[in-house]
Amino acid sequence: MQTRWIGVLVLIVAVSNVPKAAAQERESGPRDAHRVLQLSTAGGLLVTSVLGTITALNQPTWFGEGRCASGRPVLGEYGCHGLSTLHGLMALLTTVLYTATVTVEFAAFDWPGRDRHGSGYEALSYVHLIGMAVQPVAGLLAAVPDVIGLDHNSGFATALRSIHIITGWGITGSFAVTTIIEL
Repeated sequence: MQTRWIGVLVLIVAVSNVPKAAAQERESGPRDAHRVLQLSTAGGLLVTSVLGTITALNQPTWFGEGRCASGRPVLGEYGCHGLSTLHGLMALLTTVLYTATVTVEFAAFDWPGRDRHGSGYEALSYVHLIGMAVQPVAGLLAAVPDVIGLDHNSGFATALRSIHIITGWGITGSFAVTTIIEL
């Protein structure tokens, strides 16, 4: 009698594990790839925005002359001369991740999810799409205004730096909200 109950228990455990085993063996598809890309992009945007904020605190913006001018830069001398390079490299990586994410969305899904998420989601999607299209150019011009014949401390460079940081946080926020909606 006991062996019969043991046999039934073994059968129940074996049958209950079949769906789990099948789920574990399934191949990953575009949804899985998209989720990984989306979360990586969100993380990249956050890190880039934080580095950009620290860089902006050190440089002249609409919010002040910057901590480098006052002699008290965030992260010391590195914050005045090296941090913008790290910010730029992180921005480049994030732009590549964003491009891959949006490419998967366009190729595999109905971007920007018009039928699934509503008009607010669609508006936020366009905010980060358009923002990511212009943000790299604005960032490069803010960092090296000499390429268009302007001084680093000109009013235009200061304005562009200010707009760049505000836009960066807008892109990060809109992408974060659309990511949360999709998860």
